[in-house]
Amino acid sequence: QCDYVATQNEHLKRHRDNKHEGVQYPCNQCDYTATQPDSLKKHKEKKHENVKLKVKHPCDKCDYAATELGELRKHKENKHKAVQNLYDQYDYIQTQTECLKRHKESKHEGVRYPCDQCDYVATQNEHLKRHRDNKHEGVQYPCNQCDYTATQPDSLKKHKEKKHENVKLKVKHPCDKCDYAATELGELRKHKENKHKAVQNLYDQYDYIQTQTECLKRHKESKHEGVRYPCDQCDYVAT
Repeated sequence: QCDYVATQNEHLKRHRDNKHEGVQYPCNQCDYTATQPDSLKKHKEKKHENVKLKVKHPCDKCDYAATELGELRKHKENKHKAVQNLYDQYDYIQTQTECLKRHKESKHEGVRYPCDQCDYVATQNEHLKRHRDNKHEGVQYPCNQCDYTATQPDSLKKHKEKKHENVKLKVKHPCDKCDYAATELGELRKHKENKHKAVQNLYDQYDYIQTQTECLKRHKESKHEGVRYPCDQCDYVAT
């Protein structure tokens, strides 16, 4: 009836049913009509029999639940990604606006924030607050694991990360001469200078003295003691 050539008999039957005999498989629960039994089965499972499906993929931002990961991905991109992008852009613009405002006030408008208890003058309000806390109100931030006391929350955080929470640090700098590992390159450099440089200097001096001693010994043997090394296979004699 047409130019179609199948490689399998069932494919030819399916082709005839679909193209020439108009065989269709209507859904008994909606207007969907399939041309293949398998397509109808998948349609019913997906659209009408979700209660039988064991796997669901809920959206973490709304009540939607997909039956396939691909559908969940499309849902998030269509429904939530645009909104998130707007939030991100708003936060970025707001941050940049604040920075620009502070820059203009400080650099071009001469805005200053003088301390009412001393001669200190800040260029930003948060700097003045930090100054008051540290210098006049004695605000401190003690470490709960040792005697260290910081004047800034950031300083306390860095102290804890450096001294007490090394297990959480991803970057370590091991010494290539012992088991020591530093959390910062500067510390590793100091360690090597203090622990290994003096030892290395001794080794270097020892090697130098040993070399000079060997040279002196050979000189005395050759020039003053007449030591010779004859070849046992010919007349050659070495000094």
